[in-house]
Amino acid sequence: MSRRVSAIDIGSNAIRMMVADVHPQAPHLHIVKKFRAAVRLGHDVFTQGVITPASLEIAKATFHRYALTNQELDVQQCRAVATSACREAKNQKEFVDLIYKTSGIKIEVIDGTEEGRLIHLAVRRELDLDNRKTMLIDVGGGSVEVTFSQGGTMLATKSFPMGTVRVLENLAKRNLTENHLNIIMGEFITALGEHIYKNCDLDPVDFAIGTGGNLECLGQLKMQLLKKSPHTFLTLPELSEIITRLRALKVKERIEKLNLRPDRADVIVPAAMLVETILRQAETHKILIPSVGLRDGLIWSML
Repeated sequence: MSRRVSAIDIGSNAIRMMVADVHPQAPHLHIVKKFRAAVRLGHDVFTQGVITPASLEIAKATFHRYALTNQELDVQQCRAVATSACREAKNQKEFVDLIYKTSGIKIEVIDGTEEGRLIHLAVRRELDLDNRKTMLIDVGGGSVEVTFSQGGTMLATKSFPMGTVRVLENLAKRNLTENHLNIIMGEFITALGEHIYKNCDLDPVDFAIGTGGNLECLGQLKMQLLKKSPHTFLTLPELSEIITRLRALKVKERIEKLNLRPDRADVIVPAAMLVETILRQAETHKILIPSVGLRDGLIWSML
């Protein structure tokens, strides 16, 4: 017997909802509809420490719309989680209370470990991980989760405060441009190196798996910029070539020539460079892009 459920991911760059019909025995979800609202909570939190009144209002309207959608589509259960930006917002409680009071949707603020676990759950349902050692990379707006998995069992996960929106705010604060990304990423590389060394020095990974909207976008850009398919994986040289081509374009040109959304066009280069850095550190030359993520994991978790 299938159930209709919805999952809401309150990220640092957007608030996304997915409605799906799920059957315990089915290998895949049947996705009914996906929604996305460009609410960049990370911009507020990473610069001011709080979610601003203007963003609270936009979020309130978004959740009101999502609650109506749940009713219209006969959703039986909804799970909403908030990640990096909400974790750090000083007015986190005010935000959670406001949304519950106005929409009836209860938000859980989850830590990086739970985020990694849910993403791993989604990937495990989508890909055969038996007899494989893999590294999962999820690039968000506020944080990057790097998770190691052996034969479908999660070994270790670590969340790094190096998401794309945070990187952009860090550049702006120091009056730097995209050309100075390497400076910002220096500290990240040290902490990341320790995590990777600890988990795959003696036992390297077979391949990496990338999740999140930025990775899916990079898969599409492989077809668009390099005229190569499929979009479901990238090699390290392909990723490096995409970065070179993107950096040659201003944000405005990425929107006009590549048809990227404004809130993707400015974060895509930091995202690509973060992934490139992780792959180089782990000496892994291929990343699969299964087009699943936190929302899929949330839906499976409701079973």
